[in-house]
Amino acid sequence: MEHSGLYEQDFYAWTQSQAQALNNQQPSLLDWQHLKEEIEALGRQQYRELVSRLAVLLGHLLKWELQPEQRSRSWFLTIREQRRAIRRHLLQNPSLKSRLPQALEDGFEAGVDLALRETNLPIRVFPEVCPYPLARVLQENFLCDTSQDWG
Repeated sequence: MEHSGLYEQDFYAWTQSQAQALNNQQPSLLDWQHLKEEIEALGRQQYRELVSRLAVLLGHLLKWELQPEQRSRSWFLTIREQRRAIRRHLLQNPSLKSRLPQALEDGFEAGVDLALRETNLPIRVFPEVCPYPLARVLQENFLCDTSQDWG
């Protein structure tokens, strides 16, 4: 079956045939256009994961700051988990560090939406731009000290 036909009809089979062609160093069997698209998509996926994790972290930091009376072990552990996951993700994808300012901005918008969904706070109490310095967001002792035990 032609490359693009297999790509359209059975993506898994296409991936396996492309992996085999790469492994056997058979460039004539490679579907160059779709390989390019898929590799670019993988890169975008790594950026989206960074933004998604930042959104969860920033949403919980906002809740932590704006609703101190509602603080919970769950919020604490979510902040801890996201900080760790973001650090790991950046270690595995160090070139994403150059995209951190944009990712923080993109993540902040989604973080505000998360905080709005999970609180009864009006939208006017949330800042329009991220109030947290990029360098501080991932620090364990910033706003919510996750280097210590809960409580």
